[in-house]
Amino acid sequence: MLLPDIDAVIDSNSWTVPPIFDFLQRHGNVSDEEMMRVFNMGIGYVLAVRPAFADSVLKQLTKDGEHATVIGRIESGQGQVRWSESS
Repeated sequence: MLLPDIDAVIDSNSWTVPPIFDFLQRHGNVSDEEMMRVFNMGIGYVLAVRPAFADSVLKQLTKDGEHATVIGRIESGQGQVRWSESS
């Protein structure tokens, strides 16, 4: 979904990773990068919305019974997904 001149910057501390992924990583000897690429570490569905709409989208999803959180942002780049960690 990314255009060639934008990156998705994902904050890996913005959600709690389900314990099954730790189990799979330890027992399968899988790198962090491979775990993120293959399993998305528990992120099910992603919506990319304008920052100005984020609050209203979150409110509507919560109202509809979904658990939703902001996991990152879009920046100028090269069509890549980049992982970061908030402090």
